[in-house]
Amino acid sequence: MNFCLFGYSQNPTLRLKNKIDSNLNLPQNLNKNDICLIYEINGGWSAYDFVNYYFINENGILEVYQEERPKSYLKDEKLKRTIKKIEPTKDLSNKIIKLVNSKQLTELLKYKQENFKIKILEKRNSPPSPCMISDNYGFKLTFIQNSKQNSYDYYAPKYYYEKCNDKTINKPVLKKFIDVLNLF
Repeated sequence: MNFCLFGYSQNPTLRLKNKIDSNLNLPQNLNKNDICLIYEINGGWSAYDFVNYYFINENGILEVYQEERPKSYLKDEKLKRTIKKIEPTKDLSNKIIKLVNSKQLTELLKYKQENFKIKILEKRNSPPSPCMISDNYGFKLTFIQNSKQNSYDYYAPKYYYEKCNDKTINKPVLKKFIDVLNLF
């Protein structure tokens, strides 16, 4: 049973810039003006990466899939990719619809992945960034609509935003990514 959100009968037109990745394997097809939001959590100690697919059709109906994908470097034959369709709750539906209509998303979509880094001239033999963290999670967001997509990927975004003084990090853009993540 799908949940239809009244008051959101038409999807916003997202300002997406890139062609859809040819390697992208979606659990369902998209029609014109449908939106797909892919929220991926990777890294950490788990043997799997976790991916949620949110499909919003033009009538505001949300369909959700959850995927567990074994990390690519693991060679254990017992680890299999699983994907299942789940029934969205009213709260989840409201949250996703609010996200795709949010000012935070509109702001993030003005940027590309390259905008997370600031290009600066570095002195020869300059030391590497003092900020290092391991065994944390990376987050990837992909937005798809009308054969276009934007993707954003950042490892431990809150750590690098709050604790790292690396001058190559474009903190205002990273903050926009974190603001969208917080809507989940």
